[in-house]
Amino acid sequence: MSVVGLEGEARLLDEVLSRRPDLDRKAYGNNKRLLFALQLHQGIDDIHSVAAESLTDGGDDKTVDLVHIDPKSGLMIIAQGYTTKRPVTSEKSAGEQKVRDLNTSIAWLLAGEPEVLPPRLRPVGRAVHQAFEDGTVKEVQFWYVHNLRESAHAQAELAATARMATDRLRQTYEDRAPERVLGVEVGVHTLYRWYEGSRSPILITEDIQLIVDDYFEISNGKWHALCTAVDAAWLQGLYWEHNSDGENRLFSANIRGFVGVKGRKGAINSAIRKTVQDQPDNLFVLNNGITALTRKVEVAEEPDSDGRRRIRLEGLSIVNGAQTTGAVSDETLRGQTESAQVMIRFVVCDEPSLVEEVIRTTNRQLATQPADFRSNDRTQLRLVRDFREELGGIVYDGGRRTAPSEITKATPTNRVFAVTAAKALAAFHGEPFVAHSDSGRIWSSEQPLYARLFGEHTTARHILFCYSLQRAVEQAKAEFAGKCAKDPERSGPVRDVHEFFQTRGSIPLVISAVADCMEIILDRSVADPFTLEFPRRPQIATTVKHWERVLEPVLPFVTKLSPVLGRRSAQGDAGDYDRAKAFSDARKDFAQTVYAQTMHDHAKTAFDRFRQVLGQ
Repeated sequence: MSVVGLEGEARLLDEVLSRRPDLDRKAYGNNKRLLFALQLHQGIDDIHSVAAESLTDGGDDKTVDLVHIDPKSGLMIIAQGYTTKRPVTSEKSAGEQKVRDLNTSIAWLLAGEPEVLPPRLRPVGRAVHQAFEDGTVKEVQFWYVHNLRESAHAQAELAATARMATDRLRQTYEDRAPERVLGVEVGVHTLYRWYEGSRSPILITEDIQLIVDDYFEISNGKWHALCTAVDAAWLQGLYWEHNSDGENRLFSANIRGFVGVKGRKGAINSAIRKTVQDQPDNLFVLNNGITALTRKVEVAEEPDSDGRRRIRLEGLSIVNGAQTTGAVSDETLRGQTESAQVMIRFVVCDEPSLVEEVIRTTNRQLATQPADFRSNDRTQLRLVRDFREELGGIVYDGGRRTAPSEITKATPTNRVFAVTAAKALAAFHGEPFVAHSDSGRIWSSEQPLYARLFGEHTTARHILFCYSLQRAVEQAKAEFAGKCAKDPERSGPVRDVHEFFQTRGSIPLVISAVADCMEIILDRSVADPFTLEFPRRPQIATTVKHWERVLEPVLPFVTKLSPVLGRRSAQGDAGDYDRAKAFSDARKDFAQTVYAQTMHDHAKTAFDRFRQVLGQ
């Protein structure tokens, strides 16, 4: 327990959450703490886009409040939240029934076909089962997030839920089942630790001991580093002790944790494991080594009787080398690492900006470069400047990730997140499925998509044009959900649109369909969609309102896009469902319906006003 005590931790968290009015939206209901926990745990900059996709509808949700699927990391988080207004004391913990409810919700999601689920949970069930069918989920975490004391009972229930889920997933999906299934209770103390961790890249704060044969030290005033070789068995011990509870504490300063040894992303890690098995003596020269951050490093003044040196580390986080650490710590290697060693450097640095740079630059070898590796790209630097100079108060982050200490603050209303903007660009320019499930391709140096979306032809104004459309669609989704939550028996077009939006991938699909209708909306040809933009110096909130007026007459017809959702494209199998053709047919049907609306005064007026805004 921390020195401030449980009640002190609870008060501090309440103060932090009180400074997050952006999480008080009606669409979020009582999920403020749950979203805050997700943002902290996953290091999410734009939590609102994630919330629009991951929060489930109320009512018959069987207590599932959130299902977050990250295809890049292979992580699925299924969560339930609970908040009480009663004072937090060390004697009070979350009710037993709430934990059992989560167990029931997991059983509903994983049992049988998605079509047997309650109607409002079917889209979530389809997304979950599709992810397992694709074999992209490496780890599943079941969260129970609450504002009370954590308890052994809740943890035992969560462990039982994880065991039940593991058995069902292995029976249903066999070799495609996730490698790890965990139950995680996120009460006051755990969330407090996550918050404290956001203010420092080092979550493991206790002292760590090791013994080495030799070492050397180097420093320049801003940082100090000790370089040595460590036994692989020592790495194994660290991994098994600090990385078995789903928090990835050992890799808290790493851009991503261990991705496993299965599938395409795990090929290199499988090779590392094979090296340890077949030639452990050569691991040192066949591996690039590890970089770790620590608050302090001390070397014993005198060597031990065998000539080796004892080193004490004050806290630790592996900033580069998660794959090496995870691969050598595979359960199959127990007892096989006696002669294996890995090069490592322990870095002490108190300057936050330099620590951030260490994290970024030491991870440049990752095959698929995330957005923060493009932050020094010529185009991104130009766009950052253009936003600042042309659009006044609007800040574009250029792919530079928010510092962990800044994540806990309210999302600035004038900020454009490059990661979200890239998805909006992809959807607007005909790649809604990439935007939804494979957005890493946008930033990859191995894919041509980045150059197509981010080039000299890409302007700050056009990015704002697409970005504000995404925000408007997200808000429309929340509004339809609110109407149906207020009137659960409501049927007809409002219910139909609401259920359409509950399916994963609906938001980028709508953006793409609206983009196809731009010539109809503008009543002119559009030779180059990249030239579409708002004039003068618009604010984000203003541009979102412009799009809201356009969306109002067309959203009742988005259900024409439904045949495309929840289905995969045929990969070379002509007999299977052809999503590309279905998408083309649905877009044409939607566009024809939108064109028909131009004959009605309501739509005609909305489109006329939009053209006036664009100065046309």
